[in-house]
Amino acid sequence: MNNILSVYGVKKTYTTRLGGNQVEALKNVSFTVEEGEFVAIMGESGSGKTTLLNILAALDKPTGGTILLDGKDLLKIKESAVATFRRDNLGFVFQDFNLLDTFTLEDNIYLPLVLAGKNHKEIQERLVPIAEKLNITGLLKKYPYEVSGGQKQRAAVARAMITNPKLILADEPTGALDSKATDELLRLFAEVNSMGQTILMVTHSIKAASMANRVLFIKDGEVYHQIYRGTDTNEQLYQKISDTLTLLATGGMKK
Repeated sequence: MNNILSVYGVKKTYTTRLGGNQVEALKNVSFTVEEGEFVAIMGESGSGKTTLLNILAALDKPTGGTILLDGKDLLKIKESAVATFRRDNLGFVFQDFNLLDTFTLEDNIYLPLVLAGKNHKEIQERLVPIAEKLNITGLLKKYPYEVSGGQKQRAAVARAMITNPKLILADEPTGALDSKATDELLRLFAEVNSMGQTILMVTHSIKAASMANRVLFIKDGEVYHQIYRGTDTNEQLYQKISDTLTLLATGGMKK
């Protein structure tokens, strides 16, 4: 299989404003993601998950290391081209949906393609099958404040998918959802992934992580451990993730 994402020796050091102390958010992160994989990243608060996601999203630059997305070096993209690169290659699903309240769901989903200068006919053609797949066709003319959290998140997934991104980055996508909407979104992610979409998801939720093919655990700014699904059911994977998190939290797991 082709590696869609390759991360080598990524470091991120922040200098605090007061006293100029240096904080190592990421020490030495290395991993690859194959095309079509669904990978979850877990770790305690402060372990570096969000910093890593921001770097992969080209929203932040690492202090050192290399990141290749489909063979292209993220760190060598000119500042002026970063926004275009992000729009053309990455899809995003956030905990708080990041939908514009003054736009209908349809216009929110269209936005990346409008910014990319696509014509209305092409945008329409791309939206119809995605809206059907995500079961939001009847909601497209509504505004975000008129629909439920689960429906907002489905619109956000549609917006992430409409550019045919090489990689979808999801940041705590179930964080603001009730259990029914969470189940629905996770089923959707599994379905989208089965269609060949590569997904990298940062999550605190064992339930969400147990839908992935592989789970990476970050501790103290580096990849500390990983679990492959193999032939495990969601329930078996859930148990393995839960046991691993307990061992990591109690210091019972050696690297």
